[in-house]
Amino acid sequence: QWKQLENLYFREKKFAVEVHDPRRISVSRRTFGQSGLVVQTWYANTSLIKSIWVMAISQHQFYLDRKQSKAKIPSARSLDDIAMDLTEMGTPKVSKLVTLEAKNQLIMASNGSLISSGSQDSEVSEEQKKEKIMELKKKEKLLQEKLLQKVEELKKICLREAELTGKMPKEYPLGAGEEPPQVRRRVGTAFKLDDKLLPSEEDPTLQDLESNFIIHQKLVEAAKKLASEPDLCKNVKKKRKQEYADAVKKLQEIENSINEYRIKCGKKPTQKSTLALPGERIP
Repeated sequence: QWKQLENLYFREKKFAVEVHDPRRISVSRRTFGQSGLVVQTWYANTSLIKSIWVMAISQHQFYLDRKQSKAKIPSARSLDDIAMDLTEMGTPKVSKLVTLEAKNQLIMASNGSLISSGSQDSEVSEEQKKEKIMELKKKEKLLQEKLLQKVEELKKICLREAELTGKMPKEYPLGAGEEPPQVRRRVGTAFKLDDKLLPSEEDPTLQDLESNFIIHQKLVEAAKKLASEPDLCKNVKKKRKQEYADAVKKLQEIENSINEYRIKCGKKPTQKSTLALPGERIP
């Protein structure tokens, strides 16, 4: 019965239930010299043992809550009072399951036990509690260092995004009273056509073809720079290489059209794309 329960205990792969049984007298390692205490033990993997222990703690807490609520129930109650009591019993009591301070009980993460008040194991539990507090402080320090590292990485990513978009993202971490840094947008490919590059042909058709060739030549240079940027993922790099290859093919088609028209007009063909693109490979 629950009133005979002394402790619910688990450590790693072991789960134990300690109860008072006046009909039996036994001596255990944890309660040496104490009579009438029976220890029943089960073994399984750690996750299963901890789950069983948590369920046992919850069942015991449910028993204590019902016992306490029954003591408070008057002889005659209204329907509203019964509804209020049912609502209180239905609310999750997470804080009690985590700390159990109201019942003088102790729960720990790697190992846990339900220590009743007045037990002979109270001194041992205090030592375990101190060790656990020291271990948690060390974990807290490591987590804080890791958090600072991740914050610095987030700042670098946000600054890089701001250089590309010209706008600081809202995810940039700011301290108390800290202003976001001013970032200047980085222009990767910006070209301006020089008026001197445009040919002064008397034939307007040939002049249009030459102008189209110069524009596509700049597009090829831009596509080449984009494809040669470092730190690109595999899919983006493959896509930019394909765009560069398509731009070179389009430029060659425009030059072929120019040469066909020049031959038709009795002029010599040119090799502008060969001179402009010496066949460098994209790293």
